[in-house]
Amino acid sequence: MSEYDQHAEERRGQPPPEAKVHLAKWTPWVWIVPALAIFFAGWLVVRYGFGGGDITVRFADARGLDRYSPVRFRGAKVGTVQKITIDQNLRQVVVRISMDASMNHALRKGTKFWIVEAGLESGGIGSLLGGTYVGIAPAEGEGKEENIREFNGQEYAPVLTPPEAGRTYILEARGLGSIAVGSPVLFRGIRVGRVLGAEYNDKTGVTAVHTFVVQRFASEVRRSTRFWRGGGLNVSLGGGGLSLGGASIGSLLTAPIAFYTPEVLAGDEVAAGSHFELYDSESTAIAAADGPHMTYMTYFPGNIKGLTAGTSVQMKGVQIGHVRDVKLRYVPESASLETPVIFEIDPRLLQIDVASSTTREDVRVRTNDVLQRLVQKGMRATLSTSLVLPGASGISLDMVASPGSGRLVTTTDPPIVPAASAGTGIEGALSAINDVAGRIRNLPIEEIAGHLRSTAQRLDTLVHDPILDQSLQRLNRSLADVEKITSTTRENVGPIVGSLRNAASSAESAANTVKQNVQPIVDSLRNTADSAEAAAKRAEQLMGSSARQNYDLGALIKELTRAAEAVRGLASYLEENPDALLKGRGKAK
Repeated sequence: MSEYDQHAEERRGQPPPEAKVHLAKWTPWVWIVPALAIFFAGWLVVRYGFGGGDITVRFADARGLDRYSPVRFRGAKVGTVQKITIDQNLRQVVVRISMDASMNHALRKGTKFWIVEAGLESGGIGSLLGGTYVGIAPAEGEGKEENIREFNGQEYAPVLTPPEAGRTYILEARGLGSIAVGSPVLFRGIRVGRVLGAEYNDKTGVTAVHTFVVQRFASEVRRSTRFWRGGGLNVSLGGGGLSLGGASIGSLLTAPIAFYTPEVLAGDEVAAGSHFELYDSESTAIAAADGPHMTYMTYFPGNIKGLTAGTSVQMKGVQIGHVRDVKLRYVPESASLETPVIFEIDPRLLQIDVASSTTREDVRVRTNDVLQRLVQKGMRATLSTSLVLPGASGISLDMVASPGSGRLVTTTDPPIVPAASAGTGIEGALSAINDVAGRIRNLPIEEIAGHLRSTAQRLDTLVHDPILDQSLQRLNRSLADVEKITSTTRENVGPIVGSLRNAASSAESAANTVKQNVQPIVDSLRNTADSAEAAAKRAEQLMGSSARQNYDLGALIKELTRAAEAVRGLASYLEENPDALLKGRGKAK
């Protein structure tokens, strides 16, 4: 038996094998590939059948543009950036853009593309949050070649066409700032238009901002209308504390342009294309508006402390106008500088009625009359300053001068309001402090310090001098001796005083006795003098009636006369000075 037969016999002895059946489970993954294929086919159909297709735009710089950045027209998304590459010459950035089908008719010759960067200078905080995008401006006119797929982008945004009926005005500014294409135009907080674009004039250095206002509000733009850059915060520090105002959250995001038109005397409507100046702030714009506002001029004698246009003009702490312009002028006649300051006053804030039928001449006459009376009473223009913030905070019209010492000069245009000759209030106090500081600076501090140092050295030498020490010791001993003498005198002063009092009493008694006995002596002396005078007169008579005797009677008469005069003088002296009998005759004075 072979080996094969043996194995066959073993298999026949075993039970027959049974087949195992496995049922496979159904899975949806098998349909992924067909689904992806259908989706891709549908995307191709939508993109190339219903979309605008792909275009290529070449820029000098991508300026932060990324893949999938949007393409916007008037704020609406009309395309998407698909790819950004560099050309073979490494000179340009090639941007492939997928456009919507709605823009097929705009893809023609003359259509402009530009990149709008994200930043505050491109339209406020809203542009910063919106990101970088590509702007498009379709070419104007019909009959131009369409379905163009290659474009050259430009570095700046062009001036767009007005989107609806209205008027476009040209605002002249020194730079754009945060104003961009599409920035809103506001009137009393209402959006009435938009910025279409800007152009730079290299000859004048002025940027012309094309501003569009819809037809409904176009009549509000008149000759006295003034435009300014909106969107900033107005921070003021006054008596009521710190206050914020001047802009809403929306204006902070969009950086708008606003305009102001006076309620009365605004002038006629202006035509489309009229030019206006674009001011930097609302206060400077309102200060430059005409209407009922009356302009005046003043000359401050000293430093104007950085006074700028737009600051307030106040009277008794109430704002009545704004500073319009501050200039610096050289006067060749006196070789000096002067600072004419032009400011405006709203007469309505002084309760002067101004109606629509009132002319500017009438308003000027009435306002001049009011200010003339106030100036005659002592009103002057002064600089308002603050202790918190440096520089001048405005002009204040206050009563600081003597009545009748000035007048309003109405022969010039604008009239001149006299300024205060010296600083008042805080300004005067600061000027006085500066004057004191100047005087202190002029003091010879070093010389005084030298003298003080020399004096201190001399005092030090004197204090440490041994001779002075010896002198002080001698003085101390002398004072001790004086103290001993004083003590001895104090013990014996009682008896001495008693003796002096007894002597004074005795002298007083003797004087009284003399006074009682002096009168008889005086009378006796006067009688003696009278007798002597009588004898002298008798002798004169004998000499006149008798012949000359051998003896000299003339000499005798003279002696008698002198004796009588002496006796009379003695009597008069004793009568006036009876104490002379005790004390003797005093020294002749």
